Amino acid sequence: MAVASQPVLSPPLLTYEDYLAEGEVNRLYDIVDGVRIYPMASPTVDHQETVINILELLRVYQRATRRGRALTAPLDVLVSRNPLRTRQPDVLFISRERLEEAGGRFLEGPLTTAPELAVEVLSGSDTRRARADKIADYAAIGVTECWLASGEAETIEQLRLTLDGPERVAIHGSGQTLRSIAFPDLALSVDDVFRYDE
Repeated sequence: MAVASQPVLSPPLLTYEDYLAEGEVNRLYDIVDGVRIYPMASPTVDHQETVINILELLRVYQRATRRGRALTAPLDVLVSRNPLRTRQPDVLFISRERLEEAGGRFLEGPLTTAPELAVEVLSGSDTRRARADKIADYAAIGVTECWLASGEAETIEQLRLTLDGPERVAIHGSGQTLRSIAFPDLALSVDDVFRYDE
């Protein structure tokens, strides 16, 4: 006698109201159309060091210019409320003006105004499709620039984001300096991004 299989029930989709009701939690995932998308694997030590290096370099710029703030995940950037969609760049830089629009230093909940710069540190678990979807979301909400940092190649791909899609500006490698599109007075050495203290 055959046993009838039970239907697999999907969890209910997360709404913006549910998301806010969860309170302050360290969300280590993106939300795509109400579904939590968890990372495939834990970040490696090199991934963590690259994120920290970029954050430190952007913090130096932040303190020198007072033009904005460098922030790091976990921090949700709201893409849409319905269906709920959020993204978490590894590192971002947002101008003081945009941060004030979103709620300022004491912001609670997601960042509702797009940062000018989003940085993704690539890992082996990233798929091309997932990366393209994330970049498309950044472009849709007004992120001006995206950096894709590859620890394996020790390069940073610099993209200009528009509603027509991403445009590759350059791929910067060892010995080169990357100059931001969104913040023209921001320049950093690629070698400093991939410097790992032993």
